[in-house]
Amino acid sequence: MMRSLPFFPAALVASVCSLSLASAGEPDGDAILRAMCDKLSAAQSLRFEAVREIDAALLEGRDAASKATVSVSMQRPARIAATSVSSRGTRRFVADGANLSVLDAKENLYAVLPMAVGIDGLVQRLDAHYGFTPPLAEFAVSDVYAQFRREARTVSYAGKGRLGGFLGLGGTLCHRLSLSGPQADAELWVGVADSLPKQLVATFRTEGQPQARIRFRSWELNPAVAPETFTFNPPTGSARIEMWTTRQMQAAAR
Repeated sequence: MMRSLPFFPAALVASVCSLSLASAGEPDGDAILRAMCDKLSAAQSLRFEAVREIDAALLEGRDAASKATVSVSMQRPARIAATSVSSRGTRRFVADGANLSVLDAKENLYAVLPMAVGIDGLVQRLDAHYGFTPPLAEFAVSDVYAQFRREARTVSYAGKGRLGGFLGLGGTLCHRLSLSGPQADAELWVGVADSLPKQLVATFRTEGQPQARIRFRSWELNPAVAPETFTFNPPTGSARIEMWTTRQMQAAAR
């Protein structure tokens, strides 16, 4: 299971403000980052989909890279549901404000953890005690800007570019931001038209410079999310298991 990684924040707040300009008329990268974060944080509900690729060196006990399609729905302050589909199967995470339920559909196993906390507390508690978070949950916390700035010592503007299209034509026009931190450097692509994240590539300062890559396919701000999205019903024939903490797993490995 992937551990939490730098440059993979959470929720995001509010209106698209005009961008302050750096010297020589160049856009201010930090202002673009803040506008993106503010817009997402202001949304009371979010729904998005992304393709996430992680090099093997960043995954415990894995010798091959991982590629998954991740779908996330969130409703503040405490409900989030995420589904990750990869060649290793489907995993589902559902938090309803009282419990977190985790399902491994391939093995037909599930666990339920008491988690009477908001989304911020859920992410923090899972990371601290279990060494993981629901996929891309960091984009649903209440202050993603603060999370980015904890990981990024510097934010600079790297020009504009287009994602998608064919032979350099068409595609989505984006601001490119360079973020540099103690563990990794990242490039974040933010849509010029909508101030939403389109792509994030983090390169880690370890042997081989492994990467984690996220390509966002869609964003919906303030959609109507059906209540059953956050209801977990174990599949027929599934078995409930205990989820061990990081400390328990370390003790068992001795």
